[in-house]
Order: sequence, then structure tokens, then C-alpha cells
Amino acid sequence: MGRARRILAATAVTAVMAAFAQPALGSGPITRGLRPASTRTLKPGITLSVYKMRVNDHGHSRSVKVWKISWKAGNPHMRLDSGVLGAYNADDRSVRLGRISSWAGWGAPSGLVAAINGDFFSDSWRHIGAGIPSGVLIHDRRVYSFGWGGPSAGFKPGGDIAMGRPQVVPAKFMLPGRKTATLGAVGELPARADQVAVFTTARVSIPAGGTGFVLDSTAPELLLRGSRTLANRSGLNVSEPVVGFRIEEPSSAYRTVGMHFLAPPTCASGVCPAGSQVGVPAGATVLVTRATGLAADGLAAKVAAHGVLQLSVDDAGWETVDDVMGGKPQLVANGRAISNRPTFVDPWQWSQPHWRPALVRAANGTAWLALTGGAWGSGVWADTWARMLTQMGAQSALGFDNNSSAELYRPGTGPLTAFDWERSIPSAVALSYVP
Repeated sequence: MGRARRILAATAVTAVMAAFAQPALGSGPITRGLRPASTRTLKPGITLSVYKMRVNDHGHSRSVKVWKISWKAGNPHMRLDSGVLGAYNADDRSVRLGRISSWAGWGAPSGLVAAINGDFFSDSWRHIGAGIPSGVLIHDRRVYSFGWGGPSAGFKPGGDIAMGRPQVVPAKFMLPGRKTATLGAVGELPARADQVAVFTTARVSIPAGGTGFVLDSTAPELLLRGSRTLANRSGLNVSEPVVGFRIEEPSSAYRTVGMHFLAPPTCASGVCPAGSQVGVPAGATVLVTRATGLAADGLAAKVAAHGVLQLSVDDAGWETVDDVMGGKPQLVANGRAISNRPTFVDPWQWSQPHWRPALVRAANGTAWLALTGGAWGSGVWADTWARMLTQMGAQSALGFDNNSSAELYRPGTGPLTAFDWERSIPSAVALSYVP
């Protein structure tokens, strides 16, 4: 063999060896096993990778596994949901505890591929066997838990994820004089004069004691729906039931939508008195206020001035979010592992070698459901898990309830848990495949 051919052959062998070589470990706690031990396709575009790792966890060398279900964020066949695993109790915002495997049979979305457990929770004192989620819990734009402004993940179309510290706050209709109105009811008169109600039927009869206004937008119908008693400080500043909310996130830009008033034939002035029969045009919404008071006067003034009614809506980056799952702690932010325990995380939850789940948005544009754990319920500390995820390519990651609550479920297989039994919990993060 000539020298040129020997060089080519050697180059080819080197390339083959490189293709199967262990990837560079770089800095991080993983000392062995960064390449998956096995990988399989669950659905087109969804893969399950299993890693057998050796990890340096605060001076202890531990053997753990990592299960990672990944997909390309934004793929239209992917969907993420906040799973509510049992009946909801509105009086204390608790959820009947249930197992993910049971929920998969009666309440999971069609095409369920996998699920991991959700947020931390506390026991309900009013409803035995129910749990109150620690943070925000929203499913299909319905607010189950308002949370406390802690770390959360919002689920966008295509299995994409927004992470931050969102709060659920009342949406506001902007009235003249820096006054505002809240959404107080759906399909009936609102409780207070600084409120509006939204009517969503194709034909609306303006109720007695009310005044109607027709807008060229369905934005009021798309607000988050929930129930909370609050005082509107830029309104009457008295306690009132509020049913329309939006997502506010401190690092995101504030957004409003402008809505024009319409004048249908039965109320050509643009103000529809009680008894008016309003045929609602496509893409329009009817708002109803009490006949007199702050909201009625403010909207009538807008109509007279041919003004535009502004409505505050979800902050930028959260406008396509349908579901939100609270969690703690934030494990990775902007590609950096969180190394110090936040004050709101219990030391035992942080500084023990637990099984741990995570929801991840990776630097390469993929998203993951991930779980780590070892034999006999052992695992890793929270900050070690954060650094492991960063070493694996995470750009952002959110942790959920760990130890005995940690679980990865796939239909047709036994749940992966720390102690080989499945705990009853209130919520889960579900990944589905939409053909």
C-alpha cells in the first residue's frame, strides 16, 4: 500500500473511532457516561435516551441513571400540558390526589407519550386526599392555582417552553381618567360598577339593569379564566369577584390590545340599552356593564370620542401559553446552573441525594422531560442535578417535586420511581404526539 493510501486508511479509521468515542466531559459532575447507553424512538421526532452515569456529588462518587425524553421545540406534532390528576375543589384550590398511571386512562390528552410529576404540594385540610399545588397551575387557560410568583414553565404550541416567574393578575380595561375595569362575569351582569361582563353567544339580549358595547375583537374571551376576590385600586377599590386574568412576568414586556367599538343595527349609537337584541358579528365580542357607574360611563365616553379600548393581556413571550406548571427550584437559567439554595427551597429537598425530575429547554433547540436516580432511592443533590443538566446541554431547566414524588411515566410500561411504587399527586407535565 502506498503512503497516500495508508494516510487515507488511517484517517478513515480515526474518523470511525471518533464517531464512537466518549464525548468530551468538560467541567461538571459527570465523570463517566455522557453518551447514552441506549436510545430509541417513541414517536416520530421523540426519542428516549438512557444514560448510565458516574457522578461526583459533593465528594461522593455515585452511580445514577438519567432518562431523557427529547423532541425539537416548535414541532407542530408536539404538545405539552399541565395534567390535573383529580377533581378540583374551588374553595381551597386543591386537587384530588391521583396516580399518573390512573389519570392516563381517564384524563390524559390524546396521544400521551410520557409524563413527569409536577409541582410540590401541601395537604388540604378541607378535603381529605386532596393536595394544594405550591405554585401556578393553569390548564387550557383555566387557573387552578394562582401560586406565589415563583419559578414556573409556560407551555407553548409545538411543545415549546417559556420559563420565568409569572404571576396571574387581573386583566384591565383602560378607561378615561386612568381608571380601569376588571372582568367580573361571563354571561351575566357583573357584581360592581367598575366591572364588565363578556357575552359569547351569537345573539345577545342585553339584560335588565345593564348596558352593552360591541367590540371588534375576541380578546376578552381569550383571557385566562379563574375566580378570585380582589380590590381594583384603579377602579372603586372595593372587594369584587374577578374572573378574567392575564400572565405577568417581571422580565417580559407589558402588552395591550386595542379594540374598536362597533354599532350594530339594533344599537346604532354604539351603546346598547337593556333589552337590545344584538346579533354578534364574527370576530366580535359583547361587553355588558351595569347601566350606570364607572365602567358604563367610561365606555360610553370612549364610544362618543370614537376611541379605542385598550385591554391588558399576557406579557410578551407568554401570549401563546395555554398551560403553566409551577416548580422549584429553577435549576438552570441562561445556560448557568443554579448553585445556591433559594430560601424558598427546604434544605432537606436541596441537600439530600434524591431522585429528581426536570423540564428542560436545551441550547440546541430541543426540549426534554428528564429524570435521574440511583438504586434504593438514592440520587443526587439539587445543585448537582443542575450542573449535570448544564453539562448535558441545558439552557434552562425547572425542577419539580422530588424523592418519592419523582416519576417518569410512559403508557404501556411500569412507572420509573425511586422506590418502585407510584405516589398519588395533584399534577403532572404531559407530552403528547399529535398526528
